Amino acid sequence: MFKQIIKITRFHNLILGSFAVLISGYLLEVPFSFSTIYCMSIVMIVMSLAYIMNDYIDIESDQINHTYRPLVQNKIKIKSVIVMISILLCLLFILFFKINFLALKFLLLFVLPFTFIYNIYFKNIPIVGNLITSVLLSSIFTFSELVLISTFHILSLPFFLCFVFNFLREMIKDMHDYSGDLHVNSKTAPIYFGKRMMNKFIIVYTALLMAVCLLPYFILQLDNIFLVLLIILIEIPLLYSVFLLIKFPNKKTYKYLSDLLKYLCLGGLLILMLTKNSNIYV
Repeated sequence: MFKQIIKITRFHNLILGSFAVLISGYLLEVPFSFSTIYCMSIVMIVMSLAYIMNDYIDIESDQINHTYRPLVQNKIKIKSVIVMISILLCLLFILFFKINFLALKFLLLFVLPFTFIYNIYFKNIPIVGNLITSVLLSSIFTFSELVLISTFHILSLPFFLCFVFNFLREMIKDMHDYSGDLHVNSKTAPIYFGKRMMNKFIIVYTALLMAVCLLPYFILQLDNIFLVLLIILIEIPLLYSVFLLIKFPNKKTYKYLSDLLKYLCLGGLLILMLTKNSNIYV
């Protein structure tokens, strides 16, 4: 059962979310404290709720797209899902009293409503669903800043870079999920615009993303080590992604790139640490 809980909550993604909170504290020069722990806990709980809800709603399409997921394999019963959600909501409610009012307001008025509305409605609207998911994931930086220092504008660069990377990954995930989404009459971008057109759009977007990632180095006049790591950890993998999208635009490629981009997000978080000495985090 524990292994299935790890799967349905995407524990590896929860670790990435927690790491983003730690990076936020590092960039803001805020010492590790209980506030950091509360922030990490809330991020992990909200992400878990989103993933569980997503798997429940997508159980029909996942019978084609993601046959290994616990709900599809009936390794977790619906009753157990209800219990898990109830426990997570109770823990979240307790943590509400551990953060400041601004952070709580952001959580209650933006993060939670859009998380639930996305799964119920927006995920079937072409591009819009991808944009909302990307904003929600990027808002980890905004929420962390609100919790740690009660401001929301300092971590704009991490927010933006996280957004553009996740938007790419969300589009690629939709390409991978094409068959199952088509089966349940979902209106994702590849279904609405066509797989061929979306593949071309993703190629162009990836090429532009490569250029965008270089901008901080030149604008902020960062050390050469930033450029070297950026090329090794981000630029070369993105270039390889373009090659695969051109030569092998198939489900296997989209699955591989979806997983690859997850690791690129981790590499991006590590590289962000090198921007600390610039003058943008003031």
